[in-house]
Amino acid sequence: MRLRRRPRRKSFRGLLVAGIALGMAISLTLIATLLATSGSFYLDPPAGLKFVKTGNFDTRYETFGKALRQSGEPPVVLLHGAFESVATFRPVAEQLATVTHVEAYDLSGYGFTDHVGPFTLDGLVTQLHQFLTARHLVHPVLVGHSLGAGVIAAFVLAYPNLAKAMVFVDGDGLAVSYPGSSLGGFIISPYKDALYRSFVTNSWVMRLIFNTACGSNCSPLSEADLANLEAPFRVRGAEQALLSYGKRSVVGVTEQQRSTLAPLGIDALVIVGADDTTISVAGARATARAIGAPSPTVIAGHGHLALWSAPTAVAAPIKELLASLALPKASQRVH
Repeated sequence: MRLRRRPRRKSFRGLLVAGIALGMAISLTLIATLLATSGSFYLDPPAGLKFVKTGNFDTRYETFGKALRQSGEPPVVLLHGAFESVATFRPVAEQLATVTHVEAYDLSGYGFTDHVGPFTLDGLVTQLHQFLTARHLVHPVLVGHSLGAGVIAAFVLAYPNLAKAMVFVDGDGLAVSYPGSSLGGFIISPYKDALYRSFVTNSWVMRLIFNTACGSNCSPLSEADLANLEAPFRVRGAEQALLSYGKRSVVGVTEQQRSTLAPLGIDALVIVGADDTTISVAGARATARAIGAPSPTVIAGHGHLALWSAPTAVAAPIKELLASLALPKASQRVH
C-alpha cells in the first residue's frame, strides 16, 4: 500500500509546486504589466527648453556666457557621456562661460533631444556636424566626457578641419564591450520595461549609481539635482533609445583609428580623475600620446564625474588652452 501512495504524494507535491510557480509568474507578470503600461511614469520635458533642428529631429541645447560674436576665444561645445545630459556638464559650462561662448547639447538618445535613431556612432557624429552647422559654430573647441570623447574622436577623423581643439575628460575615445551588455536582449517585455522603470524611479538606486561613479569626494545629490538627473530617463522614447545603445559596444573608435589623431596636429588635452575606475591614469597617458596631447591633467581625489565634483579643476586647463588658442601665432612662439 505504501508503495502505491508515494507516487501520488510526489504527484501532489509536483502539482503544488507547479501551481505556486504559475501563481508567482502570473503575479509578477501582472505587476510588470502595470509598471510597464502606467502612464504616470512618463514626464513631460520642462518648459522653456531650447531646441535646434539637426536632420530629422530636434536637439535640445543650452548656451552659456558671452554672445558668440563677442568672445575672443573659440567657442566651446560640450558633449556629455553615457546616461548623462546637459545637466551633468552645467557646472563646468558655467566656469568656462566666464571667458568664452559655451554650448552644450543632449546627444541623440539622451536627455530631452528627440529620441529618433539611428542610435549609433555614425548617428552621433552626424548630429554633432549638423549641430555645429545649425548653430553657426566655426572651429570650436570640442570637450567630451567619457562616451562624448568617443564621439569627438570619430568626428575629428571624419571632419579633420572643423575642430579647433579637442578635450577628452575621463574618456579614452575607444569603443568597448562590457561582459553581459547583451543580456537585455534575453529579457522580454513587460519584464524589461518594469525593470527599467523600477530602477530609474528608485532614488536609492539612482543615488548609488551616481555616487559610485562620482567618487568619495562627491557632494551628496540634492533632491533637485536628483530630479534633474532622473527626468530625462522618464520621457517617452528614452527607454527604447538606451536599450538600443545597450545592444552595441560603448561608442568610440578603435585603437588603430585613434592613433591617426595625433598626426592631424589638432591641439588636444586629456583630463582624468585620479580615482576614475573607467579610465586609469596610465590609460589617460596612453590616450594623450595617441591624440597628440601633453601629459594629462590628473585631478587628485576625484573619480569618473570630476566634471561634477571638481568643475573648477576641470575647467582650469581648458581655460588655459582657450587662452593659448586666442593668441596670435607669433605671440605663441615668443612666449
